[in-house]
Amino acid sequence: MADMELLAPAGGMRELVAAVQSGADAVYLGALEFSARAGAGNFGYDELKEAVEYCHVYGVKVHCALNTLIKENELGAAVDTARMIYECGADAIIIQDIGLAAHIKRIMPEIELHASTQMTVTSPDGVRYLEEHGFSRVVLARELNLPEIRHIAKGARAELEVFVHGAICMCYSGQCLMSSVLGGRSGNRGRCAQPCRLPYALMRGGKKEAEAYLLSPKDMSLIEQLPELKRLGVASLKIEGRLKSAEYVSAVTGVYRKYLDSPAKVSGSDKKELLDAFSRSGFTDGYLTGRLGRAMMSHDVPANTAECVYTPEAKQRADGKIVRKIPISIFAELKRDDVLRVTAYDEDGFCVTCCGDVRAEPAKNTAMSRERLTEQLKKLGDTPFTAADINAELDEGITIPVKEINSVRRSVCAEISTQRARRDRKNINDIPLRFGRAAEKKEIYLTAEVENADQGLAVLKAGGIRRIYAQPCVAAELIKHADGVEIVTRTADIFRVEEIPTESVSVSSPAALRFYGSRAKYGDMRLNVFNSLTAAELKGLSCVTLSPELNLHEIRDITEHIGDMETGIIGYGRLPLMLMRNCPVKAAGFCQAGKEIYSLRDRKGMTFPIICRDRGTGSCRAEMLNSKPVFIADIMDEIKGLKINCIRLKFTVENSAQCGKIVGVYKNALKGIKADTPEANTFTRGHLKRGVK
Repeated sequence: MADMELLAPAGGMRELVAAVQSGADAVYLGALEFSARAGAGNFGYDELKEAVEYCHVYGVKVHCALNTLIKENELGAAVDTARMIYECGADAIIIQDIGLAAHIKRIMPEIELHASTQMTVTSPDGVRYLEEHGFSRVVLARELNLPEIRHIAKGARAELEVFVHGAICMCYSGQCLMSSVLGGRSGNRGRCAQPCRLPYALMRGGKKEAEAYLLSPKDMSLIEQLPELKRLGVASLKIEGRLKSAEYVSAVTGVYRKYLDSPAKVSGSDKKELLDAFSRSGFTDGYLTGRLGRAMMSHDVPANTAECVYTPEAKQRADGKIVRKIPISIFAELKRDDVLRVTAYDEDGFCVTCCGDVRAEPAKNTAMSRERLTEQLKKLGDTPFTAADINAELDEGITIPVKEINSVRRSVCAEISTQRARRDRKNINDIPLRFGRAAEKKEIYLTAEVENADQGLAVLKAGGIRRIYAQPCVAAELIKHADGVEIVTRTADIFRVEEIPTESVSVSSPAALRFYGSRAKYGDMRLNVFNSLTAAELKGLSCVTLSPELNLHEIRDITEHIGDMETGIIGYGRLPLMLMRNCPVKAAGFCQAGKEIYSLRDRKGMTFPIICRDRGTGSCRAEMLNSKPVFIADIMDEIKGLKINCIRLKFTVENSAQCGKIVGVYKNALKGIKADTPEANTFTRGHLKRGVK
């Protein structure tokens, strides 16, 4: 199984050395900016250049993460960072932001782009979209099971990468707003504060049903599934852990290297080595095997329960005391009245020849023997090399100083190291960022998103709504009563093929955008549109709902470059904090089955409703909502200055009467009738007034 890449994390130089010396085929790391692990050591220009050269000497690739969402005013700096990564010789850039990826590919067409797991790719159409947009590898969502990966792999041209070990998220990566909304620290910006590792009470009505760390999953370990992943055609196995120690990286990489090289039943001692390195009350393979539920969770203890005990070998690799050696073949030639010539070549095709400065002379006492010359050339010491074989030819009766042999040997090692480290880069195209023209300021209109037909009918009755988004079964009912209001099918947050009863759809993923083609007219907030370049890449959409993580100033920055595409914002409603495949209600021993709404209550007494998604489809998912709705009707004068086109009223747990009342308030606000500010602590502005770091 050695042809599957083993990809190890490197939060800093010591961790990178540990990964390389423990058998990684590639490492992934972050530059100082725009990395989804802002808390890791990360690498500046000089450090990155040194890291790349070190890895390349050992034949190890370097994938650099540039995988956060990029604000409009950061695009220039992000492009400069990408240039720096490329110039330092990194083999690939891992990226989340579609707009930034498109520009990077324009200016550096030879760069290899890897789609981050933050892109939430869960289907063949998601992979195909990214293939068509210049990505050569896709890091699949961690929530996929084996049949789903098999289905994706059948038609994929891009390489597929999967996480096999380390921390997993309760929410689909790229779709979590919990840390962002609750504390202003965005997971999409590499600053997650991990509120999922805090205790919560499960509430039904006013009754507490359970209390534990209900959102804290165990870490993943797929060491026993490596043969199956190989059969599926997975190209790369990724170990999570850019915030982990060098010893951890050494231990985990070493165990996975062992079973990639020599497939066998995993021994108890190796399982223990993984558990001793880091675990949360054991490991889970629940996403991959479909064994969801309580067994996946670490309800009692959210933190590491291991003692962080490492084997002597793992510690020695982390300390650089055990070093991988690269076999080279050496040929030396020494002729009378000529300099020493030494040629070295390796298994990768690199070959160098170095010559000395001192000519061989007739020996006055002891002549240089073939054995002595060979012995000196074999002394490769602390270089990365070991002599696989040495051949020497020399005339009889001549000699040369030993220090001259040592000097040529050092030159050969230095030169072949340089060759192995070198990566020739083609010129970078000097193409400026393609900003569009400013949007025209138009009258703002209202749209609504509803969960059920009663809400939809109440919205229609209230009037003043141009467009209603609803899931297929609800949309089919509302069409009968639309009376000039556009009814749009809101397709699933995690793409799946659905029967669409309307002419147009709203899409939440690039997969849906590609699959539905011209019917995809509207982009949902889950597309994570953070800048105008990303909006421009979503070709064919009439309107996109901008990310709710943007503040007023950042929204204005985008609309200054958005051109004809309409933009909208969430102006009312409970923002979705998490979208989960492993339902926390079911994992706690209960199941709502959509019949009633459970909620989680935190330590501050705030309650977060959990609603059932996609039930009856075989892929039940749970969505956790914010404790308070966004409300902006009382600051409509500020909103009108944004040059947005529409405000979406997002109804989830509201009853029909509440829906009608809210529509009326926003209708009046758009007419200039001042809305009352709700009672304190009953609403939020979302990020409109603060934004995220």
